[in-house]
Amino acid sequence: MRKIAAVLLALAAACAPEPSRDFELGLIGPVGPGVASAARAAGLTIREAAPEGADTRSAGAERMADWSDLRLHVARAAIEGRTGVFFILPKTADARELTSYPEEWQALARVARETAAIRPVLEAGIETALPFPAPAGAAARAWRYQGRLYVLLVNDGEAALPVSPDDLRPWRALFEVRADARDLLSPCPEGRCLPAGRVLWLEGRL
Repeated sequence: MRKIAAVLLALAAACAPEPSRDFELGLIGPVGPGVASAARAAGLTIREAAPEGADTRSAGAERMADWSDLRLHVARAAIEGRTGVFFILPKTADARELTSYPEEWQALARVARETAAIRPVLEAGIETALPFPAPAGAAARAWRYQGRLYVLLVNDGEAALPVSPDDLRPWRALFEVRADARDLLSPCPEGRCLPAGRVLWLEGRL
């Protein structure tokens, strides 16, 4: 389902309107030749310094391997209206490039692919009102793009947040194993909740 969502968004981007703003995912250089080649293949930009309005993130190798943490950081930047996220890669103990550590690099590459797929929405989408009430304590934003509504929900806190499953009924979850967004909620005393640290990209119907 993750690959299908990315392909569909890429096809929509082919006939997209001109971007009205930027959202860029990249690395702060210098980086080695192996990372430079792999970064370009993954759609990452390499710059000496982050552009104005972008967020920078430096993390140890163990955090780079946490795909959900990287994804949360990118989603938070999208919610805040940043122009992108740039990562400062950690120094490895044996001076090898990060591409020599498959788990860490695969986590970053996966986030890069997702960001590239949703980037047209962030850059050319028209911001609109949320189509349903955001869960109390969650950050949320909505865009209209190519005739569809897109919603981003972010639980940046340490506790699960109650969500009405009925609000998610008509929506398709992007970049997830399950397309039904309701299946991504967890049981909680209030019924169903958005877990702590969870990001949900939702796509509406035409």
